[in-house]
Amino acid sequence: MTLKQLTTDTKLHATEDRAMDSRPVTEMDTHAQTFGAEQRLLLCCSRTSIDAVTSERLDGLLREPLDWNYLLEISQWHGVLPLLYWNLKDSRAELVPPEYLKELRGRFQSNVARNILLTGELSRIVKLFTSEGVDVIPYKGPALAVAAYGHLSLRRFVDLDIMVRKRDVLRAKELLIALGYNANPPLTQTQEAIMLRTQHNLPFARDEGRVLVELHWEVTAKKFSSAFDPERMWTRLETVTLGGETFKTLAKQDLLLALCVHGTKHCWGRLAWISDIAELCAPQHEIDWPQVVAEASTTGEERMLYLGLHLAQTLLGARLPDEIRSTAAVDPHVLSLARDVHGRLFAAPGAAPGMLADIRFHMRARKRLRGKLSYFRHIFMPTDADLTALRLPASLSFIYYLLRPFRLLVK
Repeated sequence: MTLKQLTTDTKLHATEDRAMDSRPVTEMDTHAQTFGAEQRLLLCCSRTSIDAVTSERLDGLLREPLDWNYLLEISQWHGVLPLLYWNLKDSRAELVPPEYLKELRGRFQSNVARNILLTGELSRIVKLFTSEGVDVIPYKGPALAVAAYGHLSLRRFVDLDIMVRKRDVLRAKELLIALGYNANPPLTQTQEAIMLRTQHNLPFARDEGRVLVELHWEVTAKKFSSAFDPERMWTRLETVTLGGETFKTLAKQDLLLALCVHGTKHCWGRLAWISDIAELCAPQHEIDWPQVVAEASTTGEERMLYLGLHLAQTLLGARLPDEIRSTAAVDPHVLSLARDVHGRLFAAPGAAPGMLADIRFHMRARKRLRGKLSYFRHIFMPTDADLTALRLPASLSFIYYLLRPFRLLVK
């Protein structure tokens, strides 16, 4: 079965094999029943640590008739194939058809090789930037794999995200070009200036698109979320070790909020984004919970935060402080948004909700009217696709803002 043929099993199963788990039905059990056997198996495996109850549930699922082609495809699509293989390769290998275990192993090893290659490229970029006096933060990618999962091989990433101060963006662009990168897509100076005003990153590529870098100066566009003060983030960086080298990266509380905003931006369409939250919430990471909640509340992004945490706890068993968990569990807006995510999560690409549904989701994810109005303005800010659809001189650049609504209507 190909990715285009993926279908969703969204009917609630009336019963579940209670021989697997004699506990009373919990919220996580109820959510798990919403999905088919392959999807429930993937939820069991999309984490680095499996408790006894989940382990028993997983073993029971592996003894059911499974569509392994479908399981391979959805694990790849959702970016959690490394975790799937990691949790099946040893003690459960005899429960996996040999040909599929071999395929999983091959894809896992290919991912490891690419991760190592990209980590080496990240090191090359950081060293050049540092030598040229440009401060840089590796963001997501290899840094997140090690910081959250504890191992480079357990997270799939296809590009490198790096963050610089906004004043250094143009210098950083020159340095990337010196390393063989090109803007992707190419932009004129006028278009580039619009991107710097309205967006939060510029994409670059080299080797015919095989290596991708996103150059960030913000975590997200200001009008999408005001949760982040770049200068404050730069004052409380942490370190992470990659390939024997030490790099600066975001403090875990900043990273957690950034990941919750990012997941909400994409309507939590990838299971890997929920796995990132669950792994980052592991007890060993010592999140400063009061600070995270305070900053999200101050800027009006607490609903995005609680949504990400609720999904991680109910779908993947993330261990959260009691107060955090109970607050999310009684918020009707968070619960309503979570139900939407459940309906979207394993939907076939062709059956996914459209842009209007995404806009409604984003509006509901904001608690304050000011945030909703800011997001509405964000919708009409030109993107790189809008800019490259028409090349205009600087004197006519205002037309890009007029063009944007028409492109939205076409979508």
